[in-house]
Amino acid sequence: MSGLTKLDSNTTNLVTKANMLIEANYKLGVVEQKLILCLASNIQPTDSDFKTYTLSIKEFHQLLGLKGSPKYSELRQITKELMQKVFEIRLGRKVAQVAWLSYVAYNESEGTIDIRFDPFLRPYLLKLKKEFTSYKLENVVKLKSSYAIRIYELLKQYERLQERTFLLADLRKILGAEEIYPAYGNFKQRVLVPAQKELKLKTDITFEIEESKEGKRVQKIKFIITSKKKKKDAKQLELFEENLEGVQHSSQYYAKAKKLALQIGVKSEALLKLWDKFGENQVIEILERIKERKDIENPVGYITAVLNTTNTTYEVAAGSEDEDVLRHLVSIFRKTKETMPDWFLKQKVLEELQQRFNLNERSANEKFLEIKGQLFDLLGVNELRFDEISPEEEEELKLLLKK
Repeated sequence: MSGLTKLDSNTTNLVTKANMLIEANYKLGVVEQKLILCLASNIQPTDSDFKTYTLSIKEFHQLLGLKGSPKYSELRQITKELMQKVFEIRLGRKVAQVAWLSYVAYNESEGTIDIRFDPFLRPYLLKLKKEFTSYKLENVVKLKSSYAIRIYELLKQYERLQERTFLLADLRKILGAEEIYPAYGNFKQRVLVPAQKELKLKTDITFEIEESKEGKRVQKIKFIITSKKKKKDAKQLELFEENLEGVQHSSQYYAKAKKLALQIGVKSEALLKLWDKFGENQVIEILERIKERKDIENPVGYITAVLNTTNTTYEVAAGSEDEDVLRHLVSIFRKTKETMPDWFLKQKVLEELQQRFNLNERSANEKFLEIKGQLFDLLGVNELRFDEISPEEEEELKLLLKK
């Protein structure tokens, strides 16, 4: 088959699904769910139709968390069973029974597998502008329970509302657990509690359970949802997430920039418009450069600072040594909003260069002179004379930087 696209199994990719699909009634094994979600994480905002993805048997085996050497018979059995499974989704007065996949092919001579979604899923996975939920693939690939994956999606959908209530019968139906663990106590201990523990350890949300009874029987379950995002990150996202739903941009730049921005937790197209004035290529370059970096605590602040500084005074080469040094120093010294004199900053920077980057005193001084102008611009530091700082102010600055 022509037009194959290599499957990207990067766990920082985003899974975006229509809420109707999240709430559909189905029961898949944990391996089957991970396969579906990995495929979904490869869909781009600009895709108008499903692609046929290809990946090596070895990658497929690792992706599904299978042990031992890859075996064609084992993998073929997994996809064969998945091809035969359907889920139900309500369309007004109709209930549609839908297959997940339309095509799977094993290329034994090449050691690869080709796979494609069923066309019926287009409205639930392609060009979603409203009533959808997104999350990083990394939140589900380590989960060992298929129920934990489903519960994660159902609660992630309501993360901003911080709670979600189900009739117990409805929750069982959605999870495909209508006929197992008929006693609520068993259902709670075998389904809800293990999912609660897994989500707490491996995902970006946690939950508590409140039970509502009629007589002695539990009829409703309320999930109290808590985000595990850092307060600083949550505040930053709250400032810049502005109605992603319903906004359309035909520009390839916005489509690509949006996809990259989502991977670092930025959902605001208003912010992308603000950055646009610095040049589309520059914005895309910086987004691509930092999407997999884990050492940038405030990506929005970092990108804005780099764009502002690049626009006026300098340009940092992609992947350069100076870029790594600057990023590290900015992440440390931006923690305090107090104005630092240049002599004091120099002292602390030299210490950091020697300790973090293993430079001797001479090399540290040379590196400082190379990056001084860029660093001062990023931190908003003005050059001050030593005699402008009192001993008391010097001690106060030292205390601030220790915090």
